[in-house]
Amino acid sequence: MPSRIEYVTMYERLRDVSLNAPSSTALVFDGICYEYNFLYDRVRQATAYLWHNLKLRKGSRVVLAWGNTPEFCELFFAALALGVVVIPFCTKLKREEGLALANRIEADVVFYDADVQDWLVDSLAVRHIALGEWRRTELPSAENGEVVEVAPDDPAVIMFTSGTTGLPKGAVITHRNLMSAVTAYADVLGLTAQDKTILAVPIYHITGLSALLCFFVHVGGTIHLHRKFSAPDVLAAIRDHGITFLHGSPTVFILLCQAAGKAALGAFPSLRSIACGAGHLNEGVISELTQFFPHAAIHTIYGLTETTSPGTIFRGDVRGSDKLGSSGQPVPGLAVAIRDDSGRDLPAGQAGAIWLKGDMVINGYWQNPEAQSQCFSDGWFHTGDIGFLDAERYLFIRDRSKDMINRGGEKIYSIEIENLVSTIPGVIEVAVVPTPSALYGEEPLALIVAEEPRTVSAEDILAFLRPRIAHYKLPVRLVFVRGFPRTHNDKLNKAKIKQNLTEYLASYGIAE
Repeated sequence: MPSRIEYVTMYERLRDVSLNAPSSTALVFDGICYEYNFLYDRVRQATAYLWHNLKLRKGSRVVLAWGNTPEFCELFFAALALGVVVIPFCTKLKREEGLALANRIEADVVFYDADVQDWLVDSLAVRHIALGEWRRTELPSAENGEVVEVAPDDPAVIMFTSGTTGLPKGAVITHRNLMSAVTAYADVLGLTAQDKTILAVPIYHITGLSALLCFFVHVGGTIHLHRKFSAPDVLAAIRDHGITFLHGSPTVFILLCQAAGKAALGAFPSLRSIACGAGHLNEGVISELTQFFPHAAIHTIYGLTETTSPGTIFRGDVRGSDKLGSSGQPVPGLAVAIRDDSGRDLPAGQAGAIWLKGDMVINGYWQNPEAQSQCFSDGWFHTGDIGFLDAERYLFIRDRSKDMINRGGEKIYSIEIENLVSTIPGVIEVAVVPTPSALYGEEPLALIVAEEPRTVSAEDILAFLRPRIAHYKLPVRLVFVRGFPRTHNDKLNKAKIKQNLTEYLASYGIAE
């Protein structure tokens, strides 16, 4: 397994894995095993079709809306071989928002699933190809497959953010970004061709695409590809197929712990490594993961679409560490700076804005000069997050800058309160948001998802918090709700809650 970047494209890495271990299993989908040599042949056939039949050339753009399927994988690697730019498309989008995004892209070809988004045929594109049509197509011989010269800084993927605070931004991910990301994961996590994972999160988001598909092809491991996330199905796959590694969001692991229920301690002995990104993994969830997956080291990760997934990774097991609450240290090749509002670097232990720079960090957004000027400066990316580095350069995330609560000039980090509340028995999930205050401007309000039947009360929670945090940080109100709105990649959507808190509470029959 390479310990440094030896390839320009992920296509080249797939080619070499297929040559060195042709009969190793690359994908398992619907009970069918796809060996690396078979996957590579399909990719070569796809390159021939894209080149000869569709006349796609370096720099062409394709929308790929096939979701978690082997066909997505083969077309993705084929596009990389040709220098064709892939726009992975969210299969959860509805007609109005989906067409608005698709028409912004102005792709040469839209690959869509007629069973999911048949309206994509109305998007602006030269050609539309349904998944069913592709499956019926007799592809050219692999011997006719094409490969073009691709430079490291050529765009490979345009990944659109979920757009919870405005129009989605298109992160332009280069081949260098992609190879740097998977190499960093390999260096830090130490997985090998013997490892097996499950790709049940959306493949059109950065975790699915970079941290699972590309990373596991890079190490030559096996991917159990699931059409969609189902906690019982994931647990069954871990147990029945000897899965060794899982990567997901806090939501994924909350659902897995709920589904595990009363599973016997150590019922999933094969799982030896868990990585959690796309949000803060609080202490309550870590405790539950320890109960159900005692053999698995837990690696917290801080990363973004703009870092092609990895930013910082906790290299050891976060459980029992004196660095609990940290998102780890910067991956190889990434620089992290903590700066004040004037752009000055802050010393260790002092919280400020998180800035990142490195080969896995994108250079900018697609056709968005306003966001470009706001977020990028001299090669550095301003994440919009607040945190600090300790003396050993472990990163601790305080909050999103937009989620910080300003109570009469006193800063309250919602993550701090959420982390504490999450450890209380009976609490499944918690979100702390600002609520208007005539005196202080805003104060914290805690929204709680509790186990049913409810065994914890608002007074229980306040009694737990009072000796642990300053009085001004205490939520002025605690509201029990059935669930939270989510973004398209299953992150808790605080923006939607805060956008109209009165309406959100009213949906539960609660007056603000």
